[in-house]
Amino acid sequence: MASPAKGMKRKAKDTGKPKKPTSSYFYFLEECRRKAKEEGRSLSKIAEFTRECSATWKDITATEKKKFEDKAAADKKRYQKEMESYVPTDDDDVKATKKSKKVKDENKPKRPQSAYFLFLADFRKKMKGKDIENRELLKQAGVEWGKLSKDQKKPFEKLSEVEKGKYDAAMAIYNKVGSKPATAKKSAPAANGTDDDEDDDEEEEDEEDDVDEESDE
Repeated sequence: MASPAKGMKRKAKDTGKPKKPTSSYFYFLEECRRKAKEEGRSLSKIAEFTRECSATWKDITATEKKKFEDKAAADKKRYQKEMESYVPTDDDDVKATKKSKKVKDENKPKRPQSAYFLFLADFRKKMKGKDIENRELLKQAGVEWGKLSKDQKKPFEKLSEVEKGKYDAAMAIYNKVGSKPATAKKSAPAANGTDDDEDDDEEEEDEEDDVDEESDE
């Protein structure tokens, strides 16, 4: 029964509906993944890798974001142009209705950070204010992490275990009590934010799916 369901999912993607525009954040994620592959880094821990890239995105300057924003603007124009001549099918209408009902569960506990990710956050604080590109910073962080002895890594590992313990306890309560659906609210974009920020979580999930599909091939 699993195979037909999977086939139906693939078929739904093969409609004539124009592909949604890619945000500047997602363009950044694509480059982040490409650079990681070039450096020979493992992408097996998708959630951890995506959180690392997300933290980097929030830390880079407006100048560094510009090239990704330019790509996003061009893709948005492409999408708007294609949508002008697009006629929705019944399948697309049903899919759009289901998606509109999907609301993010804000009560679900956030996953704990790994020892390396905690180290990276600490390393980033130490490097703050220094004239260094994020790609080089991540590379240096990876090198420094590799140089640490087991004893030097213990503080980060212990902190990660503490976070995991809190997460497991929170999830036990969450699963027992059950989640309360969050109320969908339409709010104006933050003054110092971008339209991309509200889609970050959804796009991170898309990023994980993309990597999973590549590994299956």
